[in-house]
Amino acid sequence: MKVILAETAGFCYGVERAVKLAQETAKARGGAMLGSIVHNAGVVHEIEARGMRLITSPEQARAGETVLIRAHGEPRETLERLQERGAEVVSAVCPHVDRIRKLARQAEDEGRRVILIGERNHPEVEGIAGWCKEPLIFENVQEVEDFLKDRPDFACLPSILLAQTTCIRALWESCVNFLKKECTNLKINDTICNATQKRQTEAAELSAKVDAMVVVGDRRSANTRHLTEICRENCGRVLQIESA
Repeated sequence: MKVILAETAGFCYGVERAVKLAQETAKARGGAMLGSIVHNAGVVHEIEARGMRLITSPEQARAGETVLIRAHGEPRETLERLQERGAEVVSAVCPHVDRIRKLARQAEDEGRRVILIGERNHPEVEGIAGWCKEPLIFENVQEVEDFLKDRPDFACLPSILLAQTTCIRALWESCVNFLKKECTNLKINDTICNATQKRQTEAAELSAKVDAMVVVGDRRSANTRHLTEICRENCGRVLQIESA
């Protein structure tokens, strides 16, 4: 049996950076991570073993405790609640995610409405939305079409289109193509992570020429889910697992 390992397999820069920062923080001062630092149970358990506890809300942070913000980021309100408790915040937010947040805030300062293509219940999307006034979040082009049917006046209003870093390329492009035809004052920023794009492209190419595909990753990970979806479009035998 021939086994092919994808060249893009492994953690992306943002995850590697977050994990390294978590390890360094755990060694230097301990503390807590607010939510899973990344969507990988094995990594989270390893960080916990190094002395950093996992909390799920700002209220669980101890007064003056060091709290690590996960790679996905958090809403503004969450950071304010940590500040009220006197927590020392260490940010492990992925630079690509932070860039989207800054683009969104800048656009709102210019009077534009933020449109975000992504999974509305994903921590990254929730975090970005939490820095916006009235963001519009769509998970597919059908939702976009339905919105404009109900709000035809929106087509001429100033807006900006952004994507979750792990958004599937085909989904993003379908939304872009539709909105470009309908909206007359739309600014488009392709914010899909380059590493995500490379993985999705390679997954599509490999799955089209093998008998079976194995996707290894946490089931909560948007990256893992999307890679699995892409592979299933081309291969009849796709297995998604979390570990050997």
